Amino acid sequence: MGQANIGAEAGGPAPPPVIAGSAAASRAGTGTGSGTGPGTGTGPGTGRGPGSGTGARSGTGSRRPRLTAWRRRRLAGWLFLTPAILYVLFAFALPIIYNVLLSFENTSPATIADITAPFAGLANYRFVLNDPTSRAAVVHTLEFTAGSLAGQFLIGFSLALLFTLRFPGRTLGRSLVIVPWLLPLLVTGVIFKFLFQLQGGAVNQLLLDIGIVHQPIDWLDDPHLALVTILLANIWLGVPFFTLLLYSALQDVPVEVKEAALMDGAGPWQRLRLVIVPIILPVIEVTFLLGFVFTVKVFDLVIALTEGGPANATQLITTWSYNLSFQQFSFGEGAALNNVLLVLAMICAPLYLFLSRGSLRQSAGAA
Repeated sequence: MGQANIGAEAGGPAPPPVIAGSAAASRAGTGTGSGTGPGTGTGPGTGRGPGSGTGARSGTGSRRPRLTAWRRRRLAGWLFLTPAILYVLFAFALPIIYNVLLSFENTSPATIADITAPFAGLANYRFVLNDPTSRAAVVHTLEFTAGSLAGQFLIGFSLALLFTLRFPGRTLGRSLVIVPWLLPLLVTGVIFKFLFQLQGGAVNQLLLDIGIVHQPIDWLDDPHLALVTILLANIWLGVPFFTLLLYSALQDVPVEVKEAALMDGAGPWQRLRLVIVPIILPVIEVTFLLGFVFTVKVFDLVIALTEGGPANATQLITTWSYNLSFQQFSFGEGAALNNVLLVLAMICAPLYLFLSRGSLRQSAGAA
């Protein structure tokens, strides 16, 4: 009191009360440390000025959980993708890369265990181009694929149209049509080998009984008939694939469109050609492309029926590359021939994505 009275008597301003300054500081901010804003007290534990304090910290804290959750979702996505990436890497990428490298090397049984072999340049590819059997294998593969696709489509589309009609036993017929798919290819090859064998074969016996032929036909040992026999067996294998896909596509044709065409006087053939086929054309294109991929790599069926014979008349790209690699031990030449299939795969993959772009867009929109 004495000091305050002395200051007042001397005419100087009285200092602000310490208690009032501390209370204002405590109301202005709740943080620790000294502050410099308005109303800041001079005592210990004074607060921050306006615009600072817990507001800034709460904003930073609200952004951190969102960033952490995003990173967690991204990490979880990569963790789920890791098994698929490893599978593609070890089951597809590494074998393809190794096969390409092998096609440029002079590999033999003495060097196959080594990582690298003597560089051969394009010698293996020149061999494939100049070798008559390799060229014939490519031609046989194209003929076999074209004939298989034509037969599978005609029979499969006919069965798909048949199953759209209502008749007794339709459900049973749809179930039985997938039986060829349930059998392994080697089993199918053995079955057809018994069917087409020279003595006692069911096909020869049937033809003899109805009088079409007068002596048994050597289906598997005749160079002109062996490829036809394998072609018939492969058509039987591929019919279920075409039937199921085309039948599913026919179910998506709007009933109103077919009824409108019928009211306009269109006959069955006109409705099929001008109405149904244009609607299901994208499915037909994709089915043909997938059928081409499945047919061009056929191996088990040929090995079970003819093993590429007689006189290499049924050698395909797959069987002849196997023969070069694992029977003649010309690994580089077999790899070079096998790269023809790699080129076909590189052509078919983007073509498949292009043809199925509509369904991919629909899937992306639904997601």
